[in-house]
Amino acid sequence: MRLVYVLALLVPAWVLAAQGGPEPTRSTEVFTGGGEQLQPREKPAQPVTTYWRVRLSLRMTDMQAGAHLQVLLPLSDDHQQILGRSIEMDGFTYREEPEPPNLWGYWERNGAAVKGLQIEYDVNVALTDTVRTIPSTALAEHAAADVVHQYLQPSRLVQSGDPEFRRRARDLTKDAHTIEQATWALFQYTAAFVRTGAGAAQEDALTVLRNGQGSSAGKARLLTALLRSGGIPARVVGGLKLEDSSKKRATISWVEAFLGGNWVPLDPSGGYFGWLPNHYLALYRDDLPLIVHSAGLPLEYDFFVHRTSRDAIARQPEPLAIGAGRAETRVGAERVRTAASYVERAVASVVVIADQSVPDAVSDRMLREAQADQIDLVILHARFESRYFREQYLQRLVDNNLALIRKAHVLLVATHDDAGLYALMTLGEKKLPLGDMRIVISGGFPRSVGTVLGAVLYRLVSAGEVVLVNRPQELLGLWEMVRANVIDGVPMVEEATKWEMEPLVLDQRVVDDLSPWRRWIIDAWGRGVTAQVPLQALTLILVLPVIAAIIVVARTVVGVETFGTFSPVIVSLAFLTTGLQWGAAIFAVIVGVGALVRALLQHVRLQLVARLGILIAVVAGVMAALTVVGASFGIGALMNVSIFPMVIMSNVIENFSSSQAEFGTREAVRLTINTLGLAAVCYLAIDGTGLQSLLLAFPELLVGAVAVDIALGKWRGLRLLEYLRFFDLTRRSDRWAP
Repeated sequence: MRLVYVLALLVPAWVLAAQGGPEPTRSTEVFTGGGEQLQPREKPAQPVTTYWRVRLSLRMTDMQAGAHLQVLLPLSDDHQQILGRSIEMDGFTYREEPEPPNLWGYWERNGAAVKGLQIEYDVNVALTDTVRTIPSTALAEHAAADVVHQYLQPSRLVQSGDPEFRRRARDLTKDAHTIEQATWALFQYTAAFVRTGAGAAQEDALTVLRNGQGSSAGKARLLTALLRSGGIPARVVGGLKLEDSSKKRATISWVEAFLGGNWVPLDPSGGYFGWLPNHYLALYRDDLPLIVHSAGLPLEYDFFVHRTSRDAIARQPEPLAIGAGRAETRVGAERVRTAASYVERAVASVVVIADQSVPDAVSDRMLREAQADQIDLVILHARFESRYFREQYLQRLVDNNLALIRKAHVLLVATHDDAGLYALMTLGEKKLPLGDMRIVISGGFPRSVGTVLGAVLYRLVSAGEVVLVNRPQELLGLWEMVRANVIDGVPMVEEATKWEMEPLVLDQRVVDDLSPWRRWIIDAWGRGVTAQVPLQALTLILVLPVIAAIIVVARTVVGVETFGTFSPVIVSLAFLTTGLQWGAAIFAVIVGVGALVRALLQHVRLQLVARLGILIAVVAGVMAALTVVGASFGIGALMNVSIFPMVIMSNVIENFSSSQAEFGTREAVRLTINTLGLAAVCYLAIDGTGLQSLLLAFPELLVGAVAVDIALGKWRGLRLLEYLRFFDLTRRSDRWAP
């Protein structure tokens, strides 16, 4: 049986703006630290480790589209080790935003309003009795380090600058000669205050001082204020007291003081001085609300706690690395998996985005190494259906994690092709300078193309360094290259040779060495991106002349007959966005249903324009139905079926029916197959060769397509298919020749 914590203390939402969250006027904050009566435990002779499973269950009885939910999540430190994290949810977009020394989990409802949504956040944790030695430094020699100077400043609930606190701290420590004696005097004074129940959500330190009583949160704020007034950096910690098979409706608060270069735990309510027992789980540090959510959101939340063993955790189907966690969410119709590891004092932060499924063994190794090296690491990965989807969804993945990316020291994007280059252009659209960030992009693209597009990205985001690896690489090799650079300062080019990679480092010198024409192209595309013109749209425009040239070759030289000239062109463009398999299936469904309706209209004897109007309505209905099917089953290609032009598809249906009536069903099917096949050939010629990016980097190649059109425009000979058709006739004519 699992235990329940319900936290229900509401305060105004003005603090949220400082945390980079949603609009403060539309949010509600939930503070913790109510307080249960705690029975102190004797300090153990030897530290003992206990293992726990904790589940946070969040239930929304009625959630509107766009509503958000923000929760502080526990991190690993010297006292607690997060052995595994997992999230079960449906209908939410999820991301994590580290705000050292804390971690925010952020959920947002992007779909329509719905009732009865639920989120389950599970964490396995090992808690060890933690004992800290308080130095006997002379009080006069004590000086706070600059890195923790912020924890000497007063706040709204910890009024350490008030003269009353200064007098009280001075009176209590007047006989103390060492920092240990001063801390003990302030601790004893606070611990002697009467322990009350939950208290008010904003029970501040000054109120507790004047009343002589307070909750665990109030007493923690009082001790923090006294320590700060005495020149000792201190902060409030909010967390849970874990007990097996019990049910609670309160959380606890204690204090950490920075003494001798370490954070020393002090719990005046529980009676723990300089040590913390193995059933205290820290959820966050600083005086923050545990939960922030949209105003008016009907929210219920519970903590379920169960004591377990290390062996039981190890027997789980997917044990995670220490400090690591996984989550699954959706970007569009695609499931995106997240693996993350955070440390309290990170030396660097790395974000990895991949359009491939990362094996658990690979992600676990990366997370373990990141934990050992004190690196915050987040891995976002998913498999996408088509190149177009990779670009679109990777862009949305970047958009959804902008807060995470802004704080990263290294951004590593590993894709199958050049989709990563396009996805990062969204940073340029937002005019987001990245300062000294290093961006590493791996994918299959020509080096010359990567140079041009990478130069566009380099100028847009003003990154410290853009590193291009123009061949798809194993994620482990890329990670080791980044890791060596971050930890040991090894140049990426040098480390890459160990993994048989030849990266190109883009800087201003490389850009200046390009030809004036190429620099003008880079500036032109950069201005387009800044003006919110997506490069994907430009590539679709640029490939149109090439597709048209392929159609000219197919019709003029090969002799392929289709339903008109423009039908294969437009259908092939649709294939570029849906992928060939789903595109062909959508084409077949639309033409099949349309042909059936056209046959039924045959007896009505309507004019051509009226028939086309009805067929357009039918095609629109089929597209809408396919979109609903795609949304229901998570098929991204069907959700983008509207890319198929209704007028062109209606004409294909009309031509099919006309050919069937005039030449028979066999001929109509042949022309339909020819149209579909030629569109597929155009798709493969463009998508399989990376021609889109090549044209974007070298638009002058379009002159070649025009030259092909001019050369074939004067073709007067037989087509290849005509040679095959008349092959027997030519053989007979040879026998009849004298």
